[in-house]
Amino acid sequence: MKNNKKYLISLVAMGIIFVALAVFAINREWIFDFWRGVGYEPSVELSGMRDNLTLTDRGKFLFNASRPELKGRDDFNEMCRSDEDTETAVLGCYTDKTIYVYDIVDEELKGIRELTLAHELLHAVWARMSEAEKKGLRNDLAQVLKENEDGLRKEIENYESSDREEELYVRVGTEIKDLPEKLEKHYADVFQNQDRIVEFYNSYIEVFRKLEAEMDSLMAEMEEIEAMVMQKSEDYKQRTESLDHEVEAFNNCANTAGCFVSEGQFRARRNELLAKSQALNELYDEIDGLINKYNEDVEKYNSDVLHNNRLIKIVNSNESVEEIE
Repeated sequence: MKNNKKYLISLVAMGIIFVALAVFAINREWIFDFWRGVGYEPSVELSGMRDNLTLTDRGKFLFNASRPELKGRDDFNEMCRSDEDTETAVLGCYTDKTIYVYDIVDEELKGIRELTLAHELLHAVWARMSEAEKKGLRNDLAQVLKENEDGLRKEIENYESSDREEELYVRVGTEIKDLPEKLEKHYADVFQNQDRIVEFYNSYIEVFRKLEAEMDSLMAEMEEIEAMVMQKSEDYKQRTESLDHEVEAFNNCANTAGCFVSEGQFRARRNELLAKSQALNELYDEIDGLINKYNEDVEKYNSDVLHNNRLIKIVNSNESVEEIE
């Protein structure tokens, strides 16, 4: 009887151990994240950025577990870039369960660090999602991609096919407003206000969009002006040659007795030629004005190109500050 009791106690004890091990296995990642976050103290800047993201409790938990760091050019490249990757503008990375953000400080690019931090935080979320959770979002993500082909498709196609679904998930959560209800609820588990995250994205990307739109507009205007100058210049040339012949004929007639039958005829013809000459002068001034406007557009376009190149260099950690300035 005593042996049976001991055996029963052993079975119960083993059962408790198995349950404990199962619970540990299920919560192992949470426990690991908890201890990663314990004692993590973000810098003053990162603390402000974290507050700007209006994170939920889970978002703050994952933020601390990911122990974000702001990195200068050299340290960032060491953490986030490969030797082969020299042209792409990399703003942040999530590696070894740690978030690294390129420390870009520029008045025109406000929000770029917050957006990068939110972007990498969603990579951390994705890394903790089960296959079932990912599958549950797949259709809605595909629908958002279909509705935003021009922007999202180009962005995610820069990645390896195996990484595109994750990148789509991250970019949808940081770049697109008015999402399907399931996605809204999903991202709301991390961000109290997902629209605010999108505003950070729009804040910095709009600088590039405006420059691109202005350059496109200037290029179209320059092409139009160039065509007008060529057409009007050809018209000016032909009319000048014609007027020269008419003036020569007028002078010959004026020097020939009896060619003009009256003083009135002489004056009428002379006034006609003077009017044509005045019209040619006005056409010349018009062409000159178009050329000046073209040159102004060229100057503005070149300035925009330099401005755009400067911003591109700022967000590319392979460019040094000296090279930018």
